Amino acid sequence: MKYPALTSPDASVYLVSMRAGVDAGVEHLVKLRGEGKELNLDFVEGMREEFDALKAEFPEGIKNAEQGNRFEARAARIVHEGVPAHTNMLADVDFWTWLAVAHFRDVVEWRYGNPKEGAGLGNYGIGTRRENLLYRSWLRGEIVLDEDAPDRYHLCDAGQIDFYRSHLFRPNYGNARNFARALIRFQYPHKDRTLPNLKTLQIRSVAKRLSRLRVNLFLEILEESECRKVIETEAGAVAAAK
Repeated sequence: MKYPALTSPDASVYLVSMRAGVDAGVEHLVKLRGEGKELNLDFVEGMREEFDALKAEFPEGIKNAEQGNRFEARAARIVHEGVPAHTNMLADVDFWTWLAVAHFRDVVEWRYGNPKEGAGLGNYGIGTRRENLLYRSWLRGEIVLDEDAPDRYHLCDAGQIDFYRSHLFRPNYGNARNFARALIRFQYPHKDRTLPNLKTLQIRSVAKRLSRLRVNLFLEILEESECRKVIETEAGAVAAAK
């Protein structure tokens, strides 16, 4: 599959020029990678329509953390369901930079309040892949996907943005989906899906213990129920140490 890619340096030059009032077009900076048939870009329009509808639910924009989390929970569904599942493409940071810069720049800027100086370049994946809003949305959908549930994205509604960043995206245990699901269910068991079980310092201590445990424990082979037991054991150890 051939797919479009935009490198961080080229994306940075383009955005800086745009913000200076010079729009030379991004198309000449985009390169195709991969082999075979070119990616059908019809999915972009479908995502565009869904993002427009989502933005309409926030007529005054994103004004607080609660609204930001609601927006990103829904964005996870849109991006994960919308972007075709081609492995090499999904793993290429420059694909996500292309998607954010070439097609969803208005969404990125709107998400961060349309600042006069422009949203931080990291939100386009420039300098740090995991901060790319489109990639981060896809990853939220991917990491807690529940194929056995009627709504396989229901766990995207649980948790808060900082929890995903600190305890699911960055740690060395976050790429084991069973473990990620078990952790988010453990930390957010309440009817209010954003109300945490453990306080910030407690979950940080648990996360440190889990990261150390990861060295000797192959989480990918564990069932979700077994992952839950591991998490509860480490949480119990943290509680007992206080």
